[in-house]
Amino acid sequence: MTYLRTNKHIPERSCCVCRVRTDKRKLIRLVRSPEGIAVIDIAGKLPGRGTYICPDDECITRAEKSGALKRALGASVQPELWPSLREYAGGLTVDAGMKIRSILGLSRKSGALLVGAENIERCRHAVIVLFASDCSERVKDFAMTHDHVALGMNVEELSRTVGSRGGVQVVGLPVTTGFAKKLKRLEITERGSAFEH
Repeated sequence: MTYLRTNKHIPERSCCVCRVRTDKRKLIRLVRSPEGIAVIDIAGKLPGRGTYICPDDECITRAEKSGALKRALGASVQPELWPSLREYAGGLTVDAGMKIRSILGLSRKSGALLVGAENIERCRHAVIVLFASDCSERVKDFAMTHDHVALGMNVEELSRTVGSRGGVQVVGLPVTTGFAKKLKRLEITERGSAFEH
């Protein structure tokens, strides 16, 4: 008799820049080599202290400017790592969902993200509203009164993405922020997500 395993555990890791938590296979692993420099772990099996980063140019640029890799690895980061990292990331497929998670994580970290309907209501600017797939009808009705995005993630996933312990059904980005502009430019085609007016 053969038994199928239905709930296989998928290991997750956090990006050292935007702090978004996702399947570690969707992130790039970097390690501190025995020489004390940061290197890309292409096979994902190098020994040593490691960290992960989104294969997204925005996270890579922020890591370069902020010194996040140096802090996470306690290693020297050679200037030639950055073009290599961008080239390697360019070969990876980054789905729209991963880009949205990165944008939400970075905007939360910078203080630009509005979490919950009350905070969105208080904002003096127009807001792009993003809501979880399993949010309440009341929240969905609220979102429909704004430019909105139906996310391909449930409440639990949205809560994890924005660094909350749970219960986050809706978030917003003021249209005046660079994050909202990046989100608007992003062509959302996966899982039926799309901007609606």
